[in-house]
Amino acid sequence: MKRKETFRRKLRRSFKHKPGLIPWILAFPQRGFFWLLGLLPETWVYCISSFLGRLALLSRGRKEIGLANIELANPGASKEECHRILRASCEHLGRSGAEAMALWPRRDLSTLNERVEFENNALELLEQFQGKGVLFVQAHLGSIEMTTTALANLGFQPATPMRRPSNWYLAEDLLEVRNRIKGEVLPRDGALKRMLTKLQTGESVVLTFDQNSHRKPIFVPWFGRLAATERTPAALALKTGVPVLLSWCTRQHGKRPFRFGCQLVREGATGPTTDENLIEVTQAFHQAMEKVILNCPEQYLWIHDRYRVRPEVE
Repeated sequence: MKRKETFRRKLRRSFKHKPGLIPWILAFPQRGFFWLLGLLPETWVYCISSFLGRLALLSRGRKEIGLANIELANPGASKEECHRILRASCEHLGRSGAEAMALWPRRDLSTLNERVEFENNALELLEQFQGKGVLFVQAHLGSIEMTTTALANLGFQPATPMRRPSNWYLAEDLLEVRNRIKGEVLPRDGALKRMLTKLQTGESVVLTFDQNSHRKPIFVPWFGRLAATERTPAALALKTGVPVLLSWCTRQHGKRPFRFGCQLVREGATGPTTDENLIEVTQAFHQAMEKVILNCPEQYLWIHDRYRVRPEVE
């Protein structure tokens, strides 16, 4: 079902990805809020952003999607447990936004690994691949900003493709933050060739690919139901033969509020990029991601409409 065409949406589309007075005015409330939020103590920032994240539950559609996704992934969970997971998930969504736009701009990102607790054998596994081309895959779990920052501080120089926000000023603010680490943000258009080059020259690429795909997707089971999925991660793995590591960074309490983990999900091997091979490789990625998500479901993004695009047979 198409979204209702409002005046505000028409206005935004007219100035999409363009600088100017009207885009600046449209971005001013959000930029001003994040600037003010960044002046507060970190504890306050997380409290406020957690509350704002819970406002997503006011959307009946998003709430229904989130509960349906949680019930699908946790078939034995009670309704009360599903609601609890959804509330916590929305709170972490708010924290992620605050980290990207309010906390990261004021921090010395090169020292953030001091606030990270690495899971058993995580550092040892990463040390095996330093200086080599590595493909990191991840889900919208915990702190995505911290995952990429930790890898950059360990010397992997991660390249991350990013879909720019439609507002030019908000996009520039986000790019300024992400360009502060030793890595590179790649525009979505033409990103595949650049990622291939980077992997072949010993650099790393980080891909977050657990969301609904619109452009020539492959359909692979995600928590037991076929989901339209990007073919890029599997294609890169098959074309380059680089090892693939699943990485994640969840939030916790204490002096080290981030917990980083990773695991090898595919050793280096090339192969033909047929649909059959792409589905097989992607399914292996999905199975590994699902296990990690179910270990900490409260920090996963459940309100995304993962199953929006359906196979033609349906």
